[in-house]
Amino acid sequence: MFETKPPAEKAILVGVQTPDMPDWELEYSLDELVALADTAGIKTLDKAWQKREHPHPGTYIGKGKVEEVKLLREELGADVVIFDAELSPAQIKNLEKDLGVQVMDRADIILIIFYERAKTREAKLQVEVARLKYFLPRMKRLWTHLERQVGGVGVRGGMGEKQIEIDRRIVKKKIGKYEADLREIEKQRQRRNSWRREMFSVALIGYTNVGKSSLFNRLSAAEVKVEDRLFATLDSTVREIYIKTHKFLLTDTVGFVRKLPHHLVASFRSTLEEAREADVLLHVVDVTSPVLGEQMAAVDEVMEQLEIKDRPTIYVLNKIDLLGDREPEVWKYIPEKAPYVMVSAHSGENIDMLEELILETFADAFTETTVVLPLSESRWVSLAYDLGQVLSEEYLSDNRVKLRCYGPKKDIERFRKNWKAHQQGQLADVSGS
Repeated sequence: MFETKPPAEKAILVGVQTPDMPDWELEYSLDELVALADTAGIKTLDKAWQKREHPHPGTYIGKGKVEEVKLLREELGADVVIFDAELSPAQIKNLEKDLGVQVMDRADIILIIFYERAKTREAKLQVEVARLKYFLPRMKRLWTHLERQVGGVGVRGGMGEKQIEIDRRIVKKKIGKYEADLREIEKQRQRRNSWRREMFSVALIGYTNVGKSSLFNRLSAAEVKVEDRLFATLDSTVREIYIKTHKFLLTDTVGFVRKLPHHLVASFRSTLEEAREADVLLHVVDVTSPVLGEQMAAVDEVMEQLEIKDRPTIYVLNKIDLLGDREPEVWKYIPEKAPYVMVSAHSGENIDMLEELILETFADAFTETTVVLPLSESRWVSLAYDLGQVLSEEYLSDNRVKLRCYGPKKDIERFRKNWKAHQQGQLADVSGS
């Protein structure tokens, strides 16, 4: 129905600095928008901003600034103007009329990136739902573009308005279908991954490009693609990992960004379900970032939307190999008494300390037990060894083996329950599950 990718390749970026925004925050926000535009394949020619008490309701920036941006755009040959905010449909319509070129906002750019990065069917559906919900209230603006292209034939007046309503109904129907498809995918995943709920799980969360995938690779010895680009990971990646003899599930999730559109968070809720179901979160922070406080706050905001802000969290302060002699300013942003560790996912420095911290977090969930099993019950002996670490084994004279095991409390309790049922002839399946 419409393309997300703009025909434009050269842009002017525009921001507004309100009284509560320090200079460095404005600079960082616009620099981040430059990176987002670059990731979307758009080259930034220049940046402009205006100090205002609050954004202009009709054009976001004042009329004088609009004229200034128009002249700059004409001088440099830019074919799109991107605003560092989420604009209303009316603001976009007014700005495009005044500037004479396509106008996009921060949400547009993020949607382009997500659309191009989505690989799985689920991620593609999630992005499509977000796109359609974003464009639904902007249908009239899209028809204005079409009017320009076809010279107004059949667009003004009755036919145009009727076609907009037809398109809106089509879009709403598509949203309903895609959301139903996503619910079915979620049901299938829950059935397929029901076994995962029996294992302890750890999820990596954090701002985009802080090194989550590098840390995931370091902990899991996997080869997940690592890119120095925003939103390199869109789909959750899950691996089984061992820390000493303890088995966990480790999940890498999509990175977050400031001013992430709410409808995008909602659409990716099922992908982030891995983080919602995790027993412990590893909040990865780039200690070299000049705005790490704002990045951590952006992550916390999304976690609050997902209703998992109170989940046990370890703060992983990454990229210490790039700190040099500088002292990180991260301490004032970490909640009091929260566990943390400084690491380098790149060099592997202090990864062993992180693993110990993960084990300490789960300490109460592990226990020691002693089981005595007939050697003839080879399947059950094997299951006992799979509980975790076998601290000692003693072969008895009556063809039995005595095992002292250390492992997850819930696994040991389930093993004992199933072994008892098996002895009583109530359990035909000896899978131990």
